[in-house]
Amino acid sequence: MALRLFTLGCLFLWSCQSSPDSQGENIPDKRAIATGQQAEKNVQFLTLQLEDQPSANLYYLRAKNYLALHAYGLADQDMEKALRDNPGEPAYLALSSVIKQKVEDYSTSIDRAKLVEITDWNSPQNSLLLAQNYFATKQMSLGRIYLKKMDPANLPELDKNNLMALKDFAVSDSFRLYSLMEQKPKDESLLVYLFYEHGLNLIPALEYQSLILESLKKYPMDPYFMRYWARFLVKMKKYTQAASVYKQVLKVYPKTKSMQAELVYFDLAKQGLLPTKRKESVADSLDISVDSLTQN
Repeated sequence: MALRLFTLGCLFLWSCQSSPDSQGENIPDKRAIATGQQAEKNVQFLTLQLEDQPSANLYYLRAKNYLALHAYGLADQDMEKALRDNPGEPAYLALSSVIKQKVEDYSTSIDRAKLVEITDWNSPQNSLLLAQNYFATKQMSLGRIYLKKMDPANLPELDKNNLMALKDFAVSDSFRLYSLMEQKPKDESLLVYLFYEHGLNLIPALEYQSLILESLKKYPMDPYFMRYWARFLVKMKKYTQAASVYKQVLKVYPKTKSMQAELVYFDLAKQGLLPTKRKESVADSLDISVDSLTQN
């Protein structure tokens, strides 16, 4: 094991310059750590390091890469371990607040983002996160306060689009936002989840299948993409395949309130207890396959 760690470490550090982090440890170049294209390799490397000598910083770094892979549940587990050993680290709190939103723990996300707000780690993205969380928890007035004091010029392009959408949501609803989308948002945007949420019953079945499988191919560990794929399978009455996908989701994502409700819906659908609005004429003609896209 020691020889394997040494060899992998040398290969990894050969391709990425080593630099000290805020805790004084030597780690691979942070830009490489944060790059989604490198994230899977980074996770493998960091996992080996954690097996040899666990530390809060290594859990933090692996959580960053899990987040890049859209493996939100696994990222959350790592951040809880990092914060257990170093609960006051602003960088850890900032990352955890983002991840907690992804696993629908909005109250904890707010608490940690508020702690970040009074540190040097505060940023426009942290304010946007707070606004999103306040709207998600129906605290509309607090959400609007954060929206009013935000300058779009201080945000990256992807977050500018999220801010614009959030402003629309503050005065309207999510369905209206979907109707304003001329095409599918990028898979890295929060808006893509809204697109799949409302598009399930509005986009032609074959087109929806093609789009969601394309997103899953890019981010096979994304629990939301997996859930939308499972919902589509339920809609097509492919219950055995849907059950397989939901099992995969539960391996990498906590059973949140929305997830529990979704599983109840799935169970009712299997039993034929849901009201039928219309027949899906294309359901039996679709060639739906469950392959490595639903496996982790």
